[in-house]
Amino acid sequence: MPRSLRKIQSQIKKKRGASSTALVEDSRDAQRLRRGMLRHEKLVRSEALRQKALLPKVTRYRHFQELATVEEFSVADILQYIESFLSRLDEEIKVFSGERRPGRPRSSQEDRLRNSLEKEMAEFHVGYEVPDLFDPETRRLMSGWKGDAQGLAQMRTIRITKEGKILPIA
Repeated sequence: MPRSLRKIQSQIKKKRGASSTALVEDSRDAQRLRRGMLRHEKLVRSEALRQKALLPKVTRYRHFQELATVEEFSVADILQYIESFLSRLDEEIKVFSGERRPGRPRSSQEDRLRNSLEKEMAEFHVGYEVPDLFDPETRRLMSGWKGDAQGLAQMRTIRITKEGKILPIA
């Protein structure tokens, strides 16, 4: 429970005393408590949305965490890691298309996988966002990273195109 809601509850309890715990339905205290609960629920919802939005970036960075331990690597190694990350869905797509009878439309799960793969491939052509493993500070952070979304903000990122051109994040 957030601090503000606890604070409201304790203030109301102190004001009313320990003997009476019931609130009148539309009293000021009940309205104040309701606003505090709505604020708390809104914060929980927004945090869940934020975590859901960061999930693809977390999985992407987790894949590159293994490369952070390697001392010597080149842009070609990073491109190879990107291609191996993009091919992670190929097996699932093959399974879904193999289960489908000829002439039948794709399942919604297969469509979702194909759309995400196409979106990532399009991003790869313009510039795929990866952690800047050429920066020693980012490599140190990546090697000690536990996979939480809060650690992503500290790491520097770069964009790498399919041709191997490194673009800074603007």
